[in-house]
Amino acid sequence: MTAHRPLGIAALALGLVLVAACGSGTKGDTTAKKDDVASIATGTASAGPSPSAEERPLIRTDTSSEEQQRLWDGYTRCLEQHGITKQMQDTADFDNPCENKQPEQVWARAKRTDPAYNDKLRDWVTCIRAAGIDAWEENGFLAFKSLPPENQMKKVDECQDKAFGKG
Repeated sequence: MTAHRPLGIAALALGLVLVAACGSGTKGDTTAKKDDVASIATGTASAGPSPSAEERPLIRTDTSSEEQQRLWDGYTRCLEQHGITKQMQDTADFDNPCENKQPEQVWARAKRTDPAYNDKLRDWVTCIRAAGIDAWEENGFLAFKSLPPENQMKKVDECQDKAFGKG
């Protein structure tokens, strides 16, 4: 097990909460309730590439928990310096002055910038399923019925690296 896992799972859980609040609740042609699906998501996903003047900090699968914390602290400090509150961030029209400091995972950067993202997502899902983990693509995100246990999350990370590279 790696030292970054607790924070990585916390970030993953946060993503799941975001999707649970916004998810559609379908799995292929099977009907499922919105609350029955866990997905990995980011708060700022777009349909196509949107290069920025400064790339956002990247959280790779091998990034230590200390480094992840340092990256998130920098983002939080920027928000505080701009007087941005949690309530402001939760509004639909939030214009994030610190977006270039917001850490993102390799797959999230690919979703934001790589036209081949959907193909890579399918490869990620195929790899995960080959490892015996129930996962699928839903609305451009990786989805699980529930989060896999820690020992299976390592395989999810390996499959992410295989599909998207290490960043």
